[in-house]
Amino acid sequence: MADWQNIGPADMLSDGAMREVRVDQETLLLARVEGRYYATQGLCPHLRAHLARGQLRGAVVTCPAHSSQFDVTDGHNIAWIEGLPGLVRGVAQALTNQRLVLEQVTA
Repeated sequence: MADWQNIGPADMLSDGAMREVRVDQETLLLARVEGRYYATQGLCPHLRAHLARGQLRGAVVTCPAHSSQFDVTDGHNIAWIEGLPGLVRGVAQALTNQRLVLEQVTA
């Protein structure tokens, strides 16, 4: 996505809220954290669950399907699929090696 697109008014989300938006053919997660907006891919890289159906606590969104966690401010994975043993979790993270695509959106 090379161009900025208007997706709504600057006050469309209260602080600590998130929602799914569609821009062109992309599903994005829009989150407002400490007064700043962040946009990231809206589908979990594991099984493509809609992240907007998960929970946002601070800057961390938790996938509703398998509890993987991502930081919406920079896209990095904080915790991979809940309940996996350490070695298996490490292999899953290495194989996926995906960061959420992230762009900071200015209000």
